[in-house]
Amino acid sequence: MIKHKEQRVGVLVDVANLYHSAKNLFGAKVNFKEVLRTAVEGRKLIRAIAYVIRSESEEERAFFSALDKQGFEVKSKDLQIFAGGVIGSIQLLLFPVTVTTCRWFGTCKRTKAVG
Repeated sequence: MIKHKEQRVGVLVDVANLYHSAKNLFGAKVNFKEVLRTAVEGRKLIRAIAYVIRSESEEERAFFSALDKQGFEVKSKDLQIFAGGVIGSIQLLLFPVTVTTCRWFGTCKRTKAVG
């Protein structure tokens, strides 16, 4: 992909998916600040949005605050418990996102962003 400093970039992150994929596939943690830096790579950042599931724990509030301080707009939906005790949030699909591209686990393996 050709990159130049005048390109405008929007970064959309499915936090739970990225977090659990890094943990389960690589036994690693995600450095979201590095994800943002790598995605932008010297181009013009227009908007960075982190989509999260909210379960109302103190730990999570600190994490969401850290994402905000790193330059992400945090968009959240409540955690839902479905029949049979299945936990998740189908509502994440309802976020107004039209284009989502993620190539992290096909190409990065262990970079500064995942490690």
